[in-house]
Amino acid sequence: MGTFSRFFASGDKKLQERADELLLEISKGLQSASAKLCVGAQEWVDGNIKVLEEIKNEVIEIERKMDAKKEELIENVLAKHAYLPQHTLERHNLIRLMDSVIDTAEHAVRVMWLGRKMKPPKEIKKLAKLCWQCTDLLQDAVKYLYSDFEKCVEYTREVDKMREETRDLQFEILEELYMESKYPAHEIHLFSEASHWIVKVAVQSEDTGDFLRELAVKYS
Repeated sequence: MGTFSRFFASGDKKLQERADELLLEISKGLQSASAKLCVGAQEWVDGNIKVLEEIKNEVIEIERKMDAKKEELIENVLAKHAYLPQHTLERHNLIRLMDSVIDTAEHAVRVMWLGRKMKPPKEIKKLAKLCWQCTDLLQDAVKYLYSDFEKCVEYTREVDKMREETRDLQFEILEELYMESKYPAHEIHLFSEASHWIVKVAVQSEDTGDFLRELAVKYS
């Protein structure tokens, strides 16, 4: 099916190589942020507040580092016309989508931190693990965008399947929260909000995967 990079014969090769490096680094960053979110959910369920705080701070740091890489990519590569306008726009859209995954992971861990004195449903940690698996698959899809379109598409479809599992589990959690009376109203609200943002990591990963699939189909 071909590869993404081979369609950029014109332009500054060094800038294009740097763009590829930064995109892959950002994909690793989103996977790392999601993995730490997964650990944070485990620590939240187990009541390890000190570790949860450390995880929160680490995710915030990752988000800021990836923002710096995003800005470098936009200002020092894309703005210097390393690609044709259409390809520049595609790269920019991909960066934006990947960045949204990292931003969402940060938001999710911040919401968890707000509920640090609460005991969340244990299924929350399973939910976060499924979302981490989504980003793990997405990272592979980004990697294969540069070497094998067919593999890239396979991984994006796996992201879709995993996202479906997260949505199913989210509604199981919501049913427990709303149908059982063991949680006070303010905890129900907080846990619902946390589940929303955790699942949104998977949703944003799916959106990014859909865009990768569009690129693969377009250039194959």
